[in-house]
Amino acid sequence: MGALYEMVKEAQATGKYETQVITTFEPKIKKSLYMTRAENRDDLEQELKIKIIHYVREYSMDRIPGLFDLE
Repeated sequence: MGALYEMVKEAQATGKYETQVITTFEPKIKKSLYMTRAENRDDLEQELKIKIIHYVREYSMDRIPGLFDLE
């Protein structure tokens, strides 16, 4: 998990690791796409990758709760 956190943090600063974040989630994306029709898979895959990039760029790393914030 620490590696993903660092990749997102670096992607927000420089945009360098955005493709690696997508690559990290690609097995889950591919597995989830099997629940959709074959003719929709390519378009849906592109949309999911766009959403991941959007969330990487827009997510505030300051909003992550700490252990004692979860009480």
